[in-house]
Amino acid sequence: MRYTILFLSYLLVSFGISAQNSLKFPTFPKEGAKITNVQNSWQIQNTITPKIDGQTIFSIRYHTDGMSAIIGTSDFYLYRISLLDGSMIWKTEAKMMYQKEFDGPKIFDVSPDGKTFLSFGQTDPNEQSSERFLLIRSAENGRITKSFQPEFSTFYSITADIDYRFPGEESKQNRMESGLAPNWIMTIDSAKFIDQGKKILATYKHNMDGPHFYDRRIIIYDTSSGKTLHDFQLTADPNSADWSQPAGFEIAHHQFPYQYIEKRNSILYGNAHGRVHELNEATMNQNSKISLVEEKPAGPIIYIPRSDSEDIEVKDRQTIRSLAVTPDGNTLFCSAGVESGYIQLYVFNLSTKKEIFRSHMLDVGEILSPSSQILVLGSFTSSGKFFIIDTKKGEFLFVSNDDENYIHPNFFTTHPKLKEILALSTGNKIVILRPQGGSSPW
Repeated sequence: MRYTILFLSYLLVSFGISAQNSLKFPTFPKEGAKITNVQNSWQIQNTITPKIDGQTIFSIRYHTDGMSAIIGTSDFYLYRISLLDGSMIWKTEAKMMYQKEFDGPKIFDVSPDGKTFLSFGQTDPNEQSSERFLLIRSAENGRITKSFQPEFSTFYSITADIDYRFPGEESKQNRMESGLAPNWIMTIDSAKFIDQGKKILATYKHNMDGPHFYDRRIIIYDTSSGKTLHDFQLTADPNSADWSQPAGFEIAHHQFPYQYIEKRNSILYGNAHGRVHELNEATMNQNSKISLVEEKPAGPIIYIPRSDSEDIEVKDRQTIRSLAVTPDGNTLFCSAGVESGYIQLYVFNLSTKKEIFRSHMLDVGEILSPSSQILVLGSFTSSGKFFIIDTKKGEFLFVSNDDENYIHPNFFTTHPKLKEILALSTGNKIVILRPQGGSSPW
């Protein structure tokens, strides 16, 4: 059934962090969430049909000017459009090998100064298995301003008997002539500007699908020079690791959520065993200097969400699906669950190291926390729901439905300065959601 909400019982908990700073969450009834305070609700204030030659939108990001957006389409073109009327500012080709599945150039992030944005390229657009690597493009015309070298895997395990390190040119040629896949290749997964745009935090995954999703990397680059500053290869923590399995993981990493916390100068990431780790530069450097994956440090665990489901035997193995941190760096929002479908939303106080809240069953695949008060949730599947929540008042501000205010739960982005959300609706239309009344900052 299309656009159903996966709730088994009430989402009922409302905790206070302190008398001055509390979080509240509205109740999600079985029959569907509703707006209770219409005066505070958000609405679709504008609907735009972007001038993108009728192509399907694959990716969308606000430009930092807040008045335009950069769009990637499934025919491998990039556009910058005006949000006043959807008119095209520029268009450029981002040629790739057409995939069988839904694909296109993704806009990872826009630089704080608005001059550039992050996307990806491919070493040989005519070869499907060629490397996808990180690109910096100009926001003025879409042209490539910097290409980063493709990354090869460093995965090496004795206990799992796997070595994906680059075999050298001779072995590479022999393997390719034998019709064997280039299993040393990694592909760019995501990237974002950090440290006021001076650095880029990027994640990589193994280029092959299936069981290779355990092969994940985090790399920090210097934006100006493209030099690698820090490198980290994903590995399980010793207490939950099964070293007969690659990287110690019994579950593959179909999602690899992470967040950079500026005030802590650290990275939070969630793994397939339901652990949220924190990385600093020292841990990343130590990890990169060790060859064997089973000996690499995983970084300290700061949070383990535990399931409430009676149907799940191992309560602390809820795969982390998405993470968000409030701009003040104090509160962690986490979506976690098992692939069979029991997903919960968790909230954790990073200062007190205490869990604030956990929901019952709630299908959450994407979380944004643009302020300490506004939380944006999108379902994991395209047939799910989209919510905007006021976590101070415990109210729904917006709930998507199947009709005139449908929002795609996987295609939305928040305005860089103002309380405003840009989202994909039906028929390739873009909608702008805002509170009623005039614009205000986050």
